[in-house]
Amino acid sequence: MRRLQLICLFVVLTTLCAFGQQPFLSPHHWTALRDESSGAAPYENLRYLTGLHRVPATADFDQAAQFVLQRAREYGLADAHSEQFPIDGTKQYGLMRSYLAWSVEEARLWEIHPQHILLGDWKTDPIHLADYSHSADVETELVDVGYGTSEGDYSGKDVRGKIVLADGVLARVQELAIVQHGAAGIVSDMPNQTTAWSGLDTTVVRWGHLNARQPSGFAFMVSRQTAEALRSRLRGTETVILNAHVKATVGPGYWTVVTATIPGTDSAAGEIVYSCHLDHERPGANDNGSGCVTILESARILARLIDSGQLQRPKRTLRFVWGPEVEGTMAFLASHPEIRQRLRANIHMDMVGGDPFKNKSVFHVTGTPWSLPSFVTDVGALFLDTIRAAASGYAAGEMAADTGIVESRAGGQGTRNELVADVTPYSSGSDHDDYDSSTIAVPSLYLRDWPDIYIHTDHDSLDQIDATKLRRVALLGAASGYVYASVTAQQLPTLLPFLTAQAEARLAQAFGPAQQLVDDPQVEAGAAWYEARNLVDQTLQRENATLHSIVEFTGGPGAADANGAKALADQAAGFQHWLDAQTRFRGAKATAPTASWASDPDAKRVPIRVGEFGPLTYQNDNVLLARLGKDRYGKIKLINSEATPMLNVRDQSELYAYEIVNFVNGKRTVGEIRDAVSAEYGPLPVNLVADYLQACVEAGAVQWK
Repeated sequence: MRRLQLICLFVVLTTLCAFGQQPFLSPHHWTALRDESSGAAPYENLRYLTGLHRVPATADFDQAAQFVLQRAREYGLADAHSEQFPIDGTKQYGLMRSYLAWSVEEARLWEIHPQHILLGDWKTDPIHLADYSHSADVETELVDVGYGTSEGDYSGKDVRGKIVLADGVLARVQELAIVQHGAAGIVSDMPNQTTAWSGLDTTVVRWGHLNARQPSGFAFMVSRQTAEALRSRLRGTETVILNAHVKATVGPGYWTVVTATIPGTDSAAGEIVYSCHLDHERPGANDNGSGCVTILESARILARLIDSGQLQRPKRTLRFVWGPEVEGTMAFLASHPEIRQRLRANIHMDMVGGDPFKNKSVFHVTGTPWSLPSFVTDVGALFLDTIRAAASGYAAGEMAADTGIVESRAGGQGTRNELVADVTPYSSGSDHDDYDSSTIAVPSLYLRDWPDIYIHTDHDSLDQIDATKLRRVALLGAASGYVYASVTAQQLPTLLPFLTAQAEARLAQAFGPAQQLVDDPQVEAGAAWYEARNLVDQTLQRENATLHSIVEFTGGPGAADANGAKALADQAAGFQHWLDAQTRFRGAKATAPTASWASDPDAKRVPIRVGEFGPLTYQNDNVLLARLGKDRYGKIKLINSEATPMLNVRDQSELYAYEIVNFVNGKRTVGEIRDAVSAEYGPLPVNLVADYLQACVEAGAVQWK
């Protein structure tokens, strides 16, 4: 019996791995992609990149770009070239202001009294110097200012001409200590990208960034262990004297972006763009050297199979882009409106190679925001399930290594681990934010690791990378991109039933939270009823749009998804009926719920997007802050003091802000936008939406109809 069970399990797993990628790819095409994929190739490419301190607009970044360009040409990609985009702190690319370039010749920090200790040297470990530090030659006392981010931290302390020791947000310390109080520079152990493991390893040195638009100041980064030792000594009777020498300049320069293509058969059919960000501190292995080498491997796989005839050349062109995070994307798209108009889907990789048992990471296939529903997520999710099933079967000893997609070539073996992964809702923080924003509207399949305990530290090294995982993600990326590039309307009869089933499952998942809303004893029954029904209504709209997205994408008949839409409508009607019954059980007497904002005149206003394209927040530019100033920006209720307790707890205000603007289409009222973002992230008072949109109007990004 045990033997029979094992045989049956083997058959099931083999079947899943052979056919799990359907209906999007045939077993033959999947096997060709799988067998061509490599983890050794991206791992070795990553070895080179981790030796470079890849800060944007620096010599090391350009060296990294040249390496990627050389590989792209070796792999047979077409039109492989680099482009340079001027930056000077004011030049606009879409809505984004360009930043500044930075050049460093040398930098050292010594303690010279009472001990003689080297605390940091740019030549050997450049992470010790915060980005955009200015030239300085200072020998002075060290003063502990705690966090250093509030005026109280400087009370009774003379820091003028001295170096402060602080662990608060570096740009804020710069503003207070250097600009306002005249300090010469900063020694910092500022934590960033906090996770559950933050602070447990006190030896890591974290990457720091000063505000390049400030005319002076420098900062050296040290480990928490070093900073605590200095603090302990300063709390006693010691006077610590440091010598800081920096030779660096901040000023105009350029961003470099590399791009290449695999041409499609129909130049009018559009393009699928792969993106990543090439910039980071040294070593920057997972963030984001891993994403850069993995889209390069996806490109190699596809170019090899298409050129050899194992895969038919797709209809749509495949484009690959490497550049500075967010800034490079905006500069490239602003300078190539003709390419921007041709883009149909995006695959973005940002941190995809971390060993989960070293980095504590989970690999996520991340969905598009509700403002841009798309089938692209379902494609990536299906391939993730296929790879995950294969990895699990191999890890359990139930199938062969080639089926399990492990890396054992070139002497650099990857792990035999399962793929620790899931599918998650939209999450912000990388170039996909640009593509998913409403004025670009290119749905993005965002692939990422999170958390990662070594992100933005000197421990983000090649030792934390798994070659097997690089291979699996490269396969997922290549397969997804090939589907986006080749899918046609002739496949709709097969694809639409599959996608309808996925939509039905998500609609069913939304019913649970809707039940919780309608039964919430802290919310009046009528209001709870409205929020519950709104959640189901908005989810239905999202799933209908997701289903219809593949019809539009392929140019299929407009009513091709009618059966799926009817199935979803029937399912939603049943859920609404149950919610109505639960509300009556709570004692509600009305025949239908009413929105709390129904009588609010602001809720009836209709906003329209105007001006340049792009979202309102970037790496180094916040459009509202730059245009409105600190005082007005500080009064925006959504972002600041009047946000609800729920927003403060979940820190969701930036997500609400992003989606509020995305839902502006010249047709939706403020109230309708409020309902859309409330379903996505949780109920939100309509006055916060109206107030935020008014700030956007004052900034010239929106106007009232």
